[in-house]
Amino acid sequence: MYEANAKAIARTLLREWRTDFLRKGRKEDTMSSVRSMSRPVLAATLLLVVWGAGAPLSTGDEVDVMAVRLEQAQNKIGWVMGSWPVEELYTGSIAAGMTAAYEWTGDVVFRTASRRAGYYILRSSDDQGSLLGDEAYAFVRLSEAARVMDGEPTSPWQPALVAFYASMRKPGYEESTEAYLAYFAEGEPSTTVFFLAHHVMAVYYVDDPDKELWRDALIRHLSRVDDSSGFPVMALGAATWALAKSGGLDDMPVSSDDGAAYWDGVALSDLPAILRSHQVPTGETFGGSFFWRFDHTSGGLDSAAAGYTEDTIYGALGLTAAASLNDESPQDLKDAVTAAREVLLQGVDAEGRVYEHLALAGATYHAFAGEMIQVLCEVEHYLNSAGSK
Repeated sequence: MYEANAKAIARTLLREWRTDFLRKGRKEDTMSSVRSMSRPVLAATLLLVVWGAGAPLSTGDEVDVMAVRLEQAQNKIGWVMGSWPVEELYTGSIAAGMTAAYEWTGDVVFRTASRRAGYYILRSSDDQGSLLGDEAYAFVRLSEAARVMDGEPTSPWQPALVAFYASMRKPGYEESTEAYLAYFAEGEPSTTVFFLAHHVMAVYYVDDPDKELWRDALIRHLSRVDDSSGFPVMALGAATWALAKSGGLDDMPVSSDDGAAYWDGVALSDLPAILRSHQVPTGETFGGSFFWRFDHTSGGLDSAAAGYTEDTIYGALGLTAAASLNDESPQDLKDAVTAAREVLLQGVDAEGRVYEHLALAGATYHAFAGEMIQVLCEVEHYLNSAGSK
């Protein structure tokens, strides 16, 4: 498995930051779709009109309605069986969501769908010689569900991860993890952070010998992120989530020689407070969601400065992971997680669709629903646990 020469691996790794179809259809060179005014429905004035138009369901109900829709839409025949139409490259995010839905509901239909997605990733990764970050994380979630929910001590997901991360050290291929990680330097910083965060979650799960190299790479690329990046706050949220989960947030500096000035004097322990500072205050428009830029503007675009779905999903994941580090987390951090949950619950329509903006505006993707299921389940688990202490 994963037999490929170095050049083939390099080519397939470039999928991590593809410029012609970057992450849910957004193009790197223009930061199009969510942030642009090419879709009038995303104009800030219209978003204000539709914001909060309907009462949200509970977490359990919304998880169920999203997962039912995803299961029904999944490809069930042919080589693409297990993926989702047009969104094959995003199967990892959806598979992780379907696994979370199974863990939350116990519905074996969702388990079947998540495993079907996992086997699609196995086939495609074997063919292409690489795993995208969210695909690797999907294997983590599948492995844990098999072990905890199904009582299966062995499953294909963990061995696949072990083999993938070991393949980088195989003679005649990359020769070293450092050589593999070097390819990430070519990527747009915030997108690179997104994928590296998921890889860090996976590489720590299997306790790979080079796990700290991956973590260091995530910190180094986070230091490259500023408001010239595509999705700066989303990147900060994803990085905070993975770093908190993989080794905690200590006094290690974020800044690097080639980093942005934004990170000067910043330590990992500062990340939760910085992330919290980018959350829209409760009571304001889109309160509880996150600004997408560090300067809290729309970056010169005639569109909303906050309320975008993925920025809020990963902002909430980052805050939840940080709050989970300490049983005595500050109340304001717990309140921030609660506020994020409330606004996320507004971002699912009655049929289980999730859109680019939490006001149910813009394009809708199955991958957004997969990510939404993940964050709602993780936030709810944290809040239930925090409430019992």
